[in-house]
Amino acid sequence: RPSARPALLHSCSKMLRDSGMRSLLRVVLVGAVILAMVAPIAAIEEPPNKPKSPSSKPKLKTQSPGTYLAQFLTPKKAEKEAAVDFGGFVLPAKLAWAAKTATYFGLWYFFNIFYNVANKKSLNALELPWLQSLVCVAVGLPYIGLMWATGARKKPNLTKPQFKSFIPTVLLHAAGNVGGNIAFGAGALGFAHVLKSMEPAFTAVFSGLITGKWQHPAVYATLLPVMGGVAYASAGELNFNMLQFVSAMVSNIGFSIRAVLSKQVMADWDRSVTNTDGPNVFSLLQVGSTIATIPFVFAFEGWRALFPWTHPNWKAAIGKLDHAGAMITHSYLYQNLILSGLAFQLYYEASFLALDAVSPITHSIGNNIKRIVIVVTSVIIFGQKMNTQSMIGSSVAIGGVLVYSLVQEYFTNLAKKAKK
Repeated sequence: RPSARPALLHSCSKMLRDSGMRSLLRVVLVGAVILAMVAPIAAIEEPPNKPKSPSSKPKLKTQSPGTYLAQFLTPKKAEKEAAVDFGGFVLPAKLAWAAKTATYFGLWYFFNIFYNVANKKSLNALELPWLQSLVCVAVGLPYIGLMWATGARKKPNLTKPQFKSFIPTVLLHAAGNVGGNIAFGAGALGFAHVLKSMEPAFTAVFSGLITGKWQHPAVYATLLPVMGGVAYASAGELNFNMLQFVSAMVSNIGFSIRAVLSKQVMADWDRSVTNTDGPNVFSLLQVGSTIATIPFVFAFEGWRALFPWTHPNWKAAIGKLDHAGAMITHSYLYQNLILSGLAFQLYYEASFLALDAVSPITHSIGNNIKRIVIVVTSVIIFGQKMNTQSMIGSSVAIGGVLVYSLVQEYFTNLAKKAKK
């Protein structure tokens, strides 16, 4: 049939284009992950210059492989890491630090991808964002308790006034988490992360409003392409909906004010007494947010959501097919709920390890690359489509956040030099 030939050729051509695009996206995804893992090497900060004696060389500080491995999950800045003496050869300190830090970034991305995929699968199947929010903060509690019970991590030691002052930060963490999950469930995962990329912009503004300390006007000027990119991408988003947009903004506001308040609250705390390092602060936020979220799950999704296998949405999901054609079963739902909560806890843990090992600017760059990874992952795994306008706007927004971070760091360093 001659008339059917053009249609067949068009169909084959479209399949080849789609296949080629997916291959390109996979290359971009792998490239972004590799870039994130090697980027810390460029962030090595040299120790302050000290007068050197021409007749003497500083003694090389080394450590055994056993010590290095035992302290692998104890992050250090580059200048504080020691070389590793393997007997036959010595691994330079900078390479030892780079290997450790690249592992932190790799784990951060690894668990983040698992979290986003499992989280989206659960949201698509159950459509219970409040339950999903509770899962994110509650599933990691046994892990937190185990770390404290075994002494692997010191327990936080807060006074009653410190505890009370920390409550608003906990509530903001819970609000940011819920807003994020509603946004992730309401539309395309990739576009939700584009909206979430505005969080540093909110943090910059709220930091000035709350603390009264404003940054250089050039820093705020870099936020214009961020907001413009999000607006342009929103206008071109194929499945734009206001619920996703508003929920993502609520999440941005909650997490940005939480970041400002947590710094203020802990500024006067003696961390050697309170044991409030990054992972412990996050653990406190998780415990408090679990308590704060439970009443809202009950109010918005009913008591059965606290026992999800009894909820009508759970029963309705059984037997359906997911985006990839896999059958949704009880084990499918249990697996994705538990995996999303555990991965949420672990990716934040890895993020804090990375933050303790590098400068905030390097961590911010890594966070922006993470957004790219998630956007590309959502297109590959969930087949979510982005038109040209949405892709351009998303790229401008994510790139704008990166420029904001670089400009902020530049003027912060200028201010520090001016004080000396």
